[in-house]
Amino acid sequence: MGRTARALLTGAPHLVAVTPALVTALVAADRMPAEPATRFTFDGTAVSTMPHAALVATIVALGVVLAFVFGAMGARPTAARVSSFDTARFFGAVSWATAGLLGGVLYEATAANVDVASAAEAHLTADRLLIAVGVAVVAGVVGYLVTPSAPPAPEEPPGAPVPIGATERVSWSRRIESRMSLALGAVVLVGGLVLGWLAGWLPGALLIVVGLAVLLLGSSALVTVDRRGLVVALGALGWPRLRVPVDDIASVTAGDVSPAQFGGWGYRLTPGGSGVVLRSGPAVIVTRRSGRRFTVTVDDARTAAGLLTSLVHEVS
Repeated sequence: MGRTARALLTGAPHLVAVTPALVTALVAADRMPAEPATRFTFDGTAVSTMPHAALVATIVALGVVLAFVFGAMGARPTAARVSSFDTARFFGAVSWATAGLLGGVLYEATAANVDVASAAEAHLTADRLLIAVGVAVVAGVVGYLVTPSAPPAPEEPPGAPVPIGATERVSWSRRIESRMSLALGAVVLVGGLVLGWLAGWLPGALLIVVGLAVLLLGSSALVTVDRRGLVVALGALGWPRLRVPVDDIASVTAGDVSPAQFGGWGYRLTPGGSGVVLRSGPAVIVTRRSGRRFTVTVDDARTAAGLLTSLVHEVS
């Protein structure tokens, strides 16, 4: 399946999902309040509204933006295998399930405003949202079944083994930085400061904390290979540290990976694997004895993989 077909397969469901809510908002516009209710408490009481035109624009924007984001991620080029599971089909399931959940919630919230005199009379109880959850589960299963497996790119062998003396101390390290995480952290931090200035520091504090966390913990990593195994120290503070001991390593390879395989940048978990992915490109891919894979993107990955392979052979 080509990249365009994959993009449509993962992106188009989001356009389809928002269609019921959009059609309802347009066809029943004269039967809805001028400012429909858009947010509800668990007992179904409406707590916020927005103009009808803004509601329609929001529905369209959510569908288009999510279709673009998931479509772009689904169209990723073939990359090295980073999980013991089929990540392509798993991503298809996540995309379809997300579309089903969002579409169900949007439709229920929009339909709750039909044939009511005012937004205060709109009612949406939590049990109605269970329908959206059910739709998400069914959509996720369908997405998994219709998404074809993506053949992994050939993995590169590690670099030439490094001869190591029994008492010799060896170490290899590289620092990798993520421009995307730096930019994202800066934007979120500035957004928090602006929100705090305009709306109060309590709501702005959350964004400020998130921005600082991204800048300090998710924008860089120090990758080290030595007799301890593979160690990844996150962020400018070098903490937390992720470690794969030498005696827990079954094999080591190198290959090109993409953040799309993990659903984004930073420390990520996938079924059958995990990784620190700060950019696209070369990565060290370690298969643990359990079969799970740990991936870290880093320059000169083949050299790191070669040294780690020598250390594994030394203890096996």
